[in-house]
Amino acid sequence: MAEGDTDKHSVAMSEKNSSEHEMNEPGKTDAELIKSYLRKTDLHLLPLTFAMYFLSVIDRNNIGNAKAAGMDTHLGLHGQQFNWIISAFFFTYIFCEVPSNILLKKFGARVWLPLLAVCWSILVACMAAAKSYETLVVVRVLMGVFEAGYVPGFIYMTSFWYTRRQQGPRIALFFSAGVFAGIWAGPLAAR
Repeated sequence: MAEGDTDKHSVAMSEKNSSEHEMNEPGKTDAELIKSYLRKTDLHLLPLTFAMYFLSVIDRNNIGNAKAAGMDTHLGLHGQQFNWIISAFFFTYIFCEVPSNILLKKFGARVWLPLLAVCWSILVACMAAAKSYETLVVVRVLMGVFEAGYVPGFIYMTSFWYTRRQQGPRIALFFSAGVFAGIWAGPLAAR
């Protein structure tokens, strides 16, 4: 085809697509369609990810509340053992972020993020059943492994659904779950 034919073909295709578009959503402008798309996407992605991050931060804060409630005496912790329990989580959390991102790209957010959430949830339940220092350290190490990929995974996932400009407010809302968790962790532990 000649260059003029290509332009005519492009115009004809865009007219065909716009007429199909108008048939699918009568009376809606592109701005209204984008707004509708963003609202639906926000309602599907943000509440669940907000709740998961909220629970994650509450879990991180509650180890201190557990100590205040007597966990250290109940488990017979002495010296720096409590500090090592807390640090064990963050060592693996920092170390496993990059490998988790590699696995995220390999398996996709649809598979990897729910897997992380299920494993993390199981480990939270195991932490409640821990009866010794060694068990608690192992559980906290594994929690760091599985929790490491959640925040980078959320940011990666939003890059598929939102433009960079739209991504910022959603990430800010996501991180605000940590602030709310900090507010609620103490009163929840006091109950």
